[in-house]
Amino acid sequence: MKNQNKIIIFDWGGVIESHKEGEYSIDRAIINLIKHFNNEEDENTIVERYHAQSVEDITYHIYLENDKWFQKIKHEFNLKCTTEEFYDYYIKEFDKIEYYKDVVKYAHSLKDKCKIGILSNLGSLDKQRLDKQVNLKQFDYVWLSFELNCRKPREKIYEIVENDCKIEPKNILFIDDSKENIEVAQKRGWNTCLATGHELNKIKENINDFLSKR
Repeated sequence: MKNQNKIIIFDWGGVIESHKEGEYSIDRAIINLIKHFNNEEDENTIVERYHAQSVEDITYHIYLENDKWFQKIKHEFNLKCTTEEFYDYYIKEFDKIEYYKDVVKYAHSLKDKCKIGILSNLGSLDKQRLDKQVNLKQFDYVWLSFELNCRKPREKIYEIVENDCKIEPKNILFIDDSKENIEVAQKRGWNTCLATGHELNKIKENINDFLSKR
């Protein structure tokens, strides 16, 4: 019987989509994207510089013609392309990123036991990729930073989650691969599991313990 008073919330990047070195991860996609439009860029510095330009705008931008985030990226890497060319290749390249199908399958299996959700920092263009991977309709709640104008680990986004699902913090289990994100959730009284998609057994153990508690 489904427990309507408990919810398990999954992060996306690192837990479902690969952030692991050696796999076709988001870092590799970023490098390939930038070098496609400027092959002279130093591969060793691209990811850090990309994230430095994206730390705020990647949350809020809606990919319009006058996209300030794209203009910052274009200037930083001296890219020779239009907005449309950049985003067309972005979609093509980022769709190659590996993700953990066994984690997705397991997450879906929990739907009959309790409520399930996704809480992730991402830009608007990434939502279609997330949906392809996890089928967002399978989740009771989906909290995405660009839609909320707020991102982890800001405490406001955790407040939004609590207000939306109306579930007590002690009945929330949050799975994330970032210690910083986990610590804020713990501060609010959530149950947490610090894990990546490669640690499915650890995730399962934490979930079983969480669901067994009254």
